[in-house]
Amino acid sequence: MNPKTPDQNSEELARAGGGESSLGARLRQAREARGVSLRELSDQTRIARRYLEAIESDDYKELPGGIFNRSFIKAYAKAVGFNEAEAVSAYMEVARAQGEAPDELPTSRQSSRIYMDGDTARSPIITALLSFVILAIISLGIYAGLHYYQRRTADAPATPPTSTGTNVPVTNDQTLPAQQQPAAPVSPDPAAATSGLNVQIKAKGEEVWVRTRVDDKPKSEGNISADQTREIVLAPTERLSVQYSKSRAKSLEITINGRPVLIPTDAKGKPYVELVITKDGYEQLLQQP
Repeated sequence: MNPKTPDQNSEELARAGGGESSLGARLRQAREARGVSLRELSDQTRIARRYLEAIESDDYKELPGGIFNRSFIKAYAKAVGFNEAEAVSAYMEVARAQGEAPDELPTSRQSSRIYMDGDTARSPIITALLSFVILAIISLGIYAGLHYYQRRTADAPATPPTSTGTNVPVTNDQTLPAQQQPAAPVSPDPAAATSGLNVQIKAKGEEVWVRTRVDDKPKSEGNISADQTREIVLAPTERLSVQYSKSRAKSLEITINGRPVLIPTDAKGKPYVELVITKDGYEQLLQQP
């Protein structure tokens, strides 16, 4: 209980917190003597301007309360060159006269967010935009990963067919081992001639670089090892372009439906020789019997 009478409390409040000799008035005088505005003081101490105004008005109920009030008083006094200990002592005297415990932490009086001028909370619109940007970045990352995985899967070579002693067409443009190649050209396949073309490209005795394109779309590119064969099955409407180095023309053997092709050696001004095979014109490329 407070042993002082109401009249004694009123007199003590008048001495400690009222009039021009109050703590707030003296702090204001010290600030004005230095020519510092409230805004400048707020920027310097990082205390909201409304709290500084409350200190100068001795209206401590507007402050967060507890040890925050004492910290604000001390920071204000230090910034304007006022005796810090005297300022804190005067504040605590006023707080006790008002029946408050100046060292208690604030409970539910004020929110202890950030003591700055204005509302510092982030706008919901900005939060939503940031969330959208983050989700978009994550989605793009997932899409890029899936796309990369699909390309790796598509580019991976398929398992070569099991050898059965017969000439099995390989639609994925596989290079066949030497033991699976026919010993000699086989007779034309009427069914293949009707439905499409079976083209075999073989490197004889040495490695040959070959690039193939089907309807101007890349099919394969790279070296064919010595005595290895690359086989391509064309649909009746498809067009095959075979490109190779002129210096390796003699080491290249091409057959269409089992019939040998006369290998061109004229590059026609290009850095490579190009042989174009279509269903309607392939017979003109065959070697004459």
